[in-house]
Amino acid sequence: MSDGREHYDEINALVAAIAKALGLPDEQVATEIEAGAITLSLGEDDNANRCIDVQRGDVRAQVYQGAIRHASPDGETGGDAGGESGQG
Repeated sequence: MSDGREHYDEINALVAAIAKALGLPDEQVATEIEAGAITLSLGEDDNANRCIDVQRGDVRAQVYQGAIRHASPDGETGGDAGGESGQG
């Protein structure tokens, strides 16, 4: 990286994965994370796979390295969507 910021590419990939999971533009996701409207927490699924739990209102999703698991508003997980997120 020429601008000296650490983990810039990883953060961009994470924001892009969250945007894909929520069906929102990247810029809106970044703004809503900063404002606290989207919350992130480290999580683990039933198979002990580590992920990032994402919540925006009553919409929840799990973001994994290379995949996104969408969830319904009541918290039940939906299908996995392969991703080119590449976060680590």
